[in-house]
Amino acid sequence: MKLFVLDTHTIYRRGLVACLDLLREVESVADAESVRDAWEHPALFAADLVLMDPSLPGGEDFVGAVREATGARVIVCSSDTGQETVLRALQAGALGYLRKDELTPGSLAAAVTAAANGTGVLAGDLLGSLLSHVDGNGRHEPAVAARLTDREQQVLSLIAAGHPTREVAVELSYSERTVKNVLHDVVTKLNARSRSQAVASAVREGLI
Repeated sequence: MKLFVLDTHTIYRRGLVACLDLLREVESVADAESVRDAWEHPALFAADLVLMDPSLPGGEDFVGAVREATGARVIVCSSDTGQETVLRALQAGALGYLRKDELTPGSLAAAVTAAANGTGVLAGDLLGSLLSHVDGNGRHEPAVAARLTDREQQVLSLIAAGHPTREVAVELSYSERTVKNVLHDVVTKLNARSRSQAVASAVREGLI
């Protein structure tokens, strides 16, 4: 994989590049400290995966723009883990969202591997935060929930709680193939690009 790192903090960015360079599946890593520098860097348009902090100037718009312009997958690494910030990033097309202050070489490697397989990655506590995202009266909105079937709601709720496909299948007495098919239908129905984005959409709209 060819990677690109976008972050304003020089020491953090160089450390991230050094860690990524050690991964077996990584062919090359380029970096930039600003959105403008990133767009002017030829390596961005060859990147398979972009790791970035959307809190930098123009960063939030860059998440969706870089996906549309290059087709690269995006993983956010940020210290800002507020519900709205995470939801905006996932809605814009980010495949995953990681806590910058809790990132380790191991979790970074796992995230890159997941992204290579097209699987979303979201820190467990962020999932919990998203699941607590309800309307102003403290309730989910029942009118919107009718858009998903009971089975789709059950499967997506378990995925949102951090259960892997195999555990969801066991819990609901389905085959793994059935669970994957349900997830595919949900991602398509919600016009999402990944499971993580589907979870974000479902939470935002009160579907789970």
